[in-house]
Order: sequence, then C-alpha cells, then structure tokens
Amino acid sequence: MKRKQKVFLLVVLSGMLLACAGCVRIMTYTAVDTVMGTVSSQTIYSSREEDCFTSEIKDLIAGLEQDTLSWRVEGSEVARINAAAGSGAGVQVSEKLYADLEILLKLSEDSGGAFDITIRPVAELWDIDGWAAGENIFGKQPVHIPTEEQIALALSYTDYEKVLLEDGAVELPEGMALDLGAVGKGIACDRVFLYLQAKYVQGAVVSVGGSVVTIGKKPDGTQWQIGIVDPWDTSAFVGILYLEGTHFVSTSGDYERYVEVDGVRYHHILNPATGYPAESGVRSVTILCDSGILSDALSTACFVLGEERGMALAEAYGAEALFVDTEGNISMTEGMKQVFQER
Repeated sequence: MKRKQKVFLLVVLSGMLLACAGCVRIMTYTAVDTVMGTVSSQTIYSSREEDCFTSEIKDLIAGLEQDTLSWRVEGSEVARINAAAGSGAGVQVSEKLYADLEILLKLSEDSGGAFDITIRPVAELWDIDGWAAGENIFGKQPVHIPTEEQIALALSYTDYEKVLLEDGAVELPEGMALDLGAVGKGIACDRVFLYLQAKYVQGAVVSVGGSVVTIGKKPDGTQWQIGIVDPWDTSAFVGILYLEGTHFVSTSGDYERYVEVDGVRYHHILNPATGYPAESGVRSVTILCDSGILSDALSTACFVLGEERGMALAEAYGAEALFVDTEGNISMTEGMKQVFQER
C-alpha cells in the first residue's frame, strides 16, 4: 500500500511503506534546515507515527549551540568559560561538555597540537567568521591579511596544554578562549544519534554541514550512500561511501571557506603551530569512525598533519581516512577501501 499526502510543516512526511510481516507501516520523515550556520538534512525511517522527529532534531542542535558550544552567545557554557579566563576560578560545566573536552585535549596531545581548541585568538585575527558570513567575500569589508607580528601575538594566547580540567570545572589563563567550531557539527551528530537511538527508529541519515551520522538501515535494505565532495567542483563527488549500520563521517576541506587576496588563496583550516592556513599537501580529509566528535576533530587534525602523519593518527584511533591531495590523488586506509567507490 502506498499513500501520499502533503504536510505544510517543518516536518515533511514524504512516504509510507507497508511491511508485509505484521503489517508494520514504515514512515519516512525528511527535512532540510539551517542550523549552526550551515545546512542540515534529515531522512528518518520509523514505524512510529511521530511527526516531531525532524523539528525536535533541529531544536536539539540549535539548543546545543546556544546553551553549550557557541563562544558568541552570552551564557553558553563555552562563553562562560571564556569570560572567566584569567579569573583563577574554574567554571563548572555539564558532564557531557566536560567529557567532550577530555576527548579533545587527548586528541590535541596525540596529534602534537595539530588540533587545538584554543585557536580562537588566531581565528579572530583572520576573521574566519567574517568569511563564513560573506562579509569579506562580497566586498562588504576589505580583507586584511594579518602580519607576522600580529599572528605571533595571537599565538601567545593559544596552547591546549594550558586548559585546566578539574572536578567538573574548566579554567583558562587570561587572554585565552575556547573555540569548538571545528568539532561542533560532529558533537551535534553524537547528540542526534542518542536522541534517535532512544526513539527506536529503524534507520536514519542526518547531516550537519560536513558531518554525517547514519543509523540502522533503510526499509528496502540498500546501503547508505555518502558522497565525498570534489574540492575542484563542489557540485560533484570524487566518490561515494557505501555504508551499513551506524557510522559517523566528517570531511574537512580547504574549499569550504576561503578568500583570495592579491592572487593568494587563504583557507580557514589554521595550523596551530604557525597561525597560518595549513599547507600540508592535501585539499580534503574524510574520516569514518564510531564517534561524531572524533570524526570531526580527526578530519581537522589529519588535514593539518598531511597524508603520512594524518593516516597514522587516524589508524591509531581506529578510524578510517581518505585524503585528496593537491594533485587530485586519492589515498585511504585499508578499511576505507572496502566502502569507497571512486566516481
């Protein structure tokens, strides 16, 4: 049996399938929203007639940004930590954020500082957020490339080793600030997974910008298909990941945000060691693993490290990795070869 109906709400009930065994109806819920300054798409398969899935997911992600991750929103956990920098008093945070910070600081150590959640002063200097908003790209403001002296000063206020975690509290030295923008979308995928797992959905695929989570399976038994963007043509893919079950996928690329000044192209993935956009011989890195926060953080760290060291880091974390280098060559871990098909 197949029935069509139109619903003029955030939630779109796009289809209804009837499984013969037990006459269980499998509904398909889809939506496309803007959250965390990026596009989020959702496809959810469930036998439960709940039209709240997609709207609640949007609210969940928006709430995560507003209440926890945003350094801009006064009163968010990260903003409170930054506001208290140098006060000598730690800021009590939620168990989830504390656990996430422990993971990220460990990855910072394991990557030799290629990933650093204290990069905020340098990112502000480059006005990365202005690029994202299109303020510079479309001529609303002139683009200013920082001087070596300015970058050196900003770098003096970065160092993940100076972040103190103790008894559920976070403390920063004066002038330092946390920025979880590089992992926010991966953390959102983790939260979405927990939400949908509690709903006992049959299957789902949810993307938040460059991070994706797949859950369960499709009603027709086919595999999830996740496209890997072509850095030279972002409307095309270099290949497709064919996945079954629950996975987290994140891609970091130099094509996502960038500006050109006097013929020089500057992208948004900064090397914490130099304060400049990373030059590692790669244009994108895709990570496949069992954690949203790690997939997102590893994709950034591996981009900064480059293919050889990045591949070693990914494998140390039990993750699969795919690199597209500046010549268009594709290299990947053995596990990634099992699920990737080049276009």
